[in-house]
Amino acid sequence: MAKKLLEKAGLIQLPPAPQRSALPESAADSDAAKAKTAPGSMLQFMTAQSAAVKEAELLRDRLANFDGALPARWLDPATVRVSAWANRHADNWHDAAFAALKADIAAAGGNVQPIKVRPIKPGTAPAAAQGRGVGPSNPPAANTAVPAAAVSAAPARFEIVFGHRRHRACLELGLPVLALVEDMAEHQLFEQMERENRARADLSAWEQGTMYARALDQGLYPSNRQLAQAIGRDLGDVGKALSLARLPVAVVMAFASPLDLQYRWAKPLADAQQRDPDGLVARAHSLKAQASQRSAKQTFDALVAVAAPMR
Repeated sequence: MAKKLLEKAGLIQLPPAPQRSALPESAADSDAAKAKTAPGSMLQFMTAQSAAVKEAELLRDRLANFDGALPARWLDPATVRVSAWANRHADNWHDAAFAALKADIAAAGGNVQPIKVRPIKPGTAPAAAQGRGVGPSNPPAANTAVPAAAVSAAPARFEIVFGHRRHRACLELGLPVLALVEDMAEHQLFEQMERENRARADLSAWEQGTMYARALDQGLYPSNRQLAQAIGRDLGDVGKALSLARLPVAVVMAFASPLDLQYRWAKPLADAQQRDPDGLVARAHSLKAQASQRSAKQTFDALVAVAAPMR
């Protein structure tokens, strides 16, 4: 009996198992199926790597556009001091051009065109020039409009390469100053400062000469010729500027402002000094009291005047 039942059971045919569709129900199912195999896992890895490589190449291309560029930073202007080669006379802070620059910076909320500074190395002595960053040991002059908030107790951390007028405007307005920061040697600072000034608000002949004289006196350049070559200026122009800077102090003070001295007056004034140094200084002293009442040309004419010969 049992044997017959077993034989009958063997004759029963079960329906075949349902076949999976050749097409996956979704891409996720397909990826999951492929990932279960070694080739599928490798394909997923290579796809991810390819995307990462493309993204890295795109970022590299973008970065190449900034190659060599310096990032601009907002600095407290009170932590920025002028260098030993500072070349702006104080009269620059009272003329119409500076007032217009200051008004533009105030309207924009800061200097749009950044200045350039270099970090001050620890232990570096303060600049021995026409001024420094405003601080407790270097308060603003009485005739300036530097707000009390700009006087910082923090020591100076940066030194101006170029942009003295923009820095001064931000300092007086109590605004942060936008600056490029780059470390550089002394001669690089001097040359960049000189070239940038010529490209912007040109220094007066006397300021230029004073800057050159300081560089020569302190041994930054061994000769007028090498200085002229380094900054790309005509040797004759360098000589005229130096001649004005080397004039006796009394002669310079005979003018309402040193900024009034002009290149074309260098030789006549030098000739007058060589011909009669004592007479030139005497005339300068007599003119000083009324310097503000004469034009610069009138002062120049009086200084180089020579008594008519006797007949």
